[in-house]
Amino acid sequence: MKEMAERSQNKVLIAIDLSENSLKAVDYVGGMLRCHEKVEITLLTVIKEPSPDIVPDEAERRKTVEKARLETLALMEEAGSRLTALGISEKQIRIEIQVCQKPVSIGDLILRQQEEGGYGTLVVGRRGVGKREEFLFGSVSSRVVRDAKHCAVWVIE
Repeated sequence: MKEMAERSQNKVLIAIDLSENSLKAVDYVGGMLRCHEKVEITLLTVIKEPSPDIVPDEAERRKTVEKARLETLALMEEAGSRLTALGISEKQIRIEIQVCQKPVSIGDLILRQQEEGGYGTLVVGRRGVGKREEFLFGSVSSRVVRDAKHCAVWVIE
């Protein structure tokens, strides 16, 4: 039990999207943890597959997801490069891209990944949506802060 608790303190999950604040979160974590030789950082992003109502053709949906995956991979590689430039070893960085096929919230997927992976720290960038947008569409960072358990949550703006 102690080993698991100790291990989770060294594991950091950074949720990345296409916002500038996501990259600020990466820079912040890299600056804070560059001297921590045991840290394990996972860069996580979620691609939402378009609904069959919006893109009914299966081949077109796959094409849309693959295009998003390539764009996201470039962003994730940039995030990884930022970490290595700040002194985090490539061996300490892992990239994970998840495709969400069901109408599940991104916040739920991030929280599930945090729990299943035993991450002791969860980092998100706050996109800075207005109150109206947050009310209508929700906020991933608000959801994560409200519902995260057994971990520290860093929200970077």
